[in-house]
Amino acid sequence: MSQVVELKLSSKRKKRAPVLITNYSHGYLNPNPNGKFKIECFKKISDASEIGVDASRNLVASTGRLNYIGSSSATNLQCFVGVRDKQTGNMKLYDCALFNMKPEMKVPEIDSKPTTNVTYWEGVNTLTENFGSKARQRALSIKQKSYVDVSEEMPNLINESILRSPEKLNGNSLPQSMNYLPPLNRDATSIFNVFDINDIISPEESESLESEVQELFSATSDEFTKKRLSFCKFVSERFGNVSSEKAKFLIYYNYLVAFQKLRYNDIRKKDPAPDIPEIYKNKFMDKFTIISRTDKGREGRSMPNQLKDKLVSYIFVLVLLIENFKVNLEEIVNDLNNVGIPKVALIAQSVGCYVSKKKIGEQDAKFAELKLPLYVVVPKYSKKK
Repeated sequence: MSQVVELKLSSKRKKRAPVLITNYSHGYLNPNPNGKFKIECFKKISDASEIGVDASRNLVASTGRLNYIGSSSATNLQCFVGVRDKQTGNMKLYDCALFNMKPEMKVPEIDSKPTTNVTYWEGVNTLTENFGSKARQRALSIKQKSYVDVSEEMPNLINESILRSPEKLNGNSLPQSMNYLPPLNRDATSIFNVFDINDIISPEESESLESEVQELFSATSDEFTKKRLSFCKFVSERFGNVSSEKAKFLIYYNYLVAFQKLRYNDIRKKDPAPDIPEIYKNKFMDKFTIISRTDKGREGRSMPNQLKDKLVSYIFVLVLLIENFKVNLEEIVNDLNNVGIPKVALIAQSVGCYVSKKKIGEQDAKFAELKLPLYVVVPKYSKKK
């Protein structure tokens, strides 16, 4: 049996203050605010004499941490709130004003002074100095200390002959601090701009490689297969179906690996690498060897450890470009002579790569991947006992 409810409208729109109904835009009111919740209602000066619903009001609710603000003004739509008597079943309707409460967002004043021109990486360095971990701050400090401002007077201060045209040096006179890494742009905004292929392969070498690739691609199937099988394992596995650009890189990689495998006695020969064309061999000799003099005054070429590392770093960067910036380190080590995965992993990190392990079948393999921001090698310090 349905219950009859009697509604009584108690509307005194102009004479009585309305009931205030609030709605919070992104939450609910905590029923237990612990005395911190406070609500204040304000009327405009022009509506000071108004008492009823039509007066424009602003409602401010404060939690002690955040303020909520809502406003109410005269509208043609009449709103009521019902109060029902449980005993009699009667309900009275009262005028109400609706407030949509929104949090007060204070916008800081914008400084009208022009800002200085700061690059992206300068901003990152500033954040690292202020908020970075101790390890990151230490790495940044080392990087800033090792930064050299290149000016017009630098050629008078730094002897670049070791990298461009070898001088006659004693066997132990090679600078220990020589930078063996290929040029890289640590401020690059894309991984494609970190290395410049012209720093690895000169324009003259690139032109010669182009002729070799065209001759190889125009050869018969048997000649092509015979040539492909003569390459090192890394090149042979990838030379089946490649673009002419990748083919140039692979052939140059094969020459670099062949040069890396030369022994001490080979380097000292008049023609250390007869199987490598002169245009490449001369570049390799200038870039990766020096002319040294023994205590007895005899001269001969040699490849110190620093230049061996330099050769491996150039090989690694070339593989990065061939493999689209993700390399299985074991595939490189298999082609090189007396170079282990730890050495190649260290070189990979030095040029900004992230080194990680990945399971291939039942074995773990180390991969190096170039991505932004570039990896920064953090020196490890021994703990004092």
